[in-house]
Amino acid sequence: MTGAEKAAILLLYVGSEATSKVFSHLEDNDIKKISQSMANLGHVPMTVIQDVVNEFNVITSPDAGFFAQGDEYVRKVLEKALGPQKAELLLQELHTANIGDIEDILGSMDAKTIANFLSQEHPQTIAVIVAKLRPKQTSEIISHLPVDLQAEVVIRIADVDQVSPEVLNDIDDVIRRELTSMGGVQRFKVGGVEKVVEMFNHLERSKEKHILDKLDVMNPPLAEVIRKHLFTFEDIFKLDDRSIQAIMREISNDTLTLAMKASTEEVKEKVFRNISSRAAEMIKEDLEVMGPVRLSDVEKAQSEIIKIVRKMEEDGKVVIAGRGGDDVLV
Repeated sequence: MTGAEKAAILLLYVGSEATSKVFSHLEDNDIKKISQSMANLGHVPMTVIQDVVNEFNVITSPDAGFFAQGDEYVRKVLEKALGPQKAELLLQELHTANIGDIEDILGSMDAKTIANFLSQEHPQTIAVIVAKLRPKQTSEIISHLPVDLQAEVVIRIADVDQVSPEVLNDIDDVIRRELTSMGGVQRFKVGGVEKVVEMFNHLERSKEKHILDKLDVMNPPLAEVIRKHLFTFEDIFKLDDRSIQAIMREISNDTLTLAMKASTEEVKEKVFRNISSRAAEMIKEDLEVMGPVRLSDVEKAQSEIIKIVRKMEEDGKVVIAGRGGDDVLV
């Protein structure tokens, strides 16, 4: 049994009066977990009650067990402990979310513990499980996985889109030994490139580079897509002026002109402010006379500039913010 289930049994045993007093001292998240367990318990055998109560060194009566009173009991206790308005909000959350879902169970666990547990599973299984979690926790778990497994999992997170109930049930069977049921019957949006990008935004630069280097060998197209999403051409112009000036010195006017073809006036203004007046005038003239160009050509020029910026970052010439800290020229 989980801690929430044990707490639910104990509180049901001691009654609503004591339960409401206990709830008044708990955090909302704990109240939700215990309340959901109360509502789902059904019949609780006396032997189970005795085990739980003995665990708390409480003497039990010889009654033959009880039936949990479901939603009405939970509502009564919540209203008494928190008041009608707050109780109703919590009940609505309980009805719209299953507290037994895998993301809720893993959400309170240490990332290293989860990684150790998952490290023996197939990368596809790991990807489906961690893709459902918050990006920050996903990145922490992946950083604790064996090095050779990290890129394999990232590839599969990027490939995952929707997962059928059958697959989720199979995964549930795998993790049932250690975790409670995943539940749910609908399809879940669990992965995709966007999920990988969000996860990378929480990784340390060194780990990000290591995984991307692996992906360059294992799946070059995916590595390129991730890099493109991680740092955009427009993001360059969110840096401080000194960093932009250093970047502009590494880029040819022809490449910069083509890359700016589809840029906003705000981006253009920042470019012109950070290059020489002569270069700015030349680029303005070229943009005015430039005919229609393929979007793919513009994106290619922007990608070339992004590669230059990331190389400058690796060499310590600029610092790109996004993981905390300021944008500064090193």
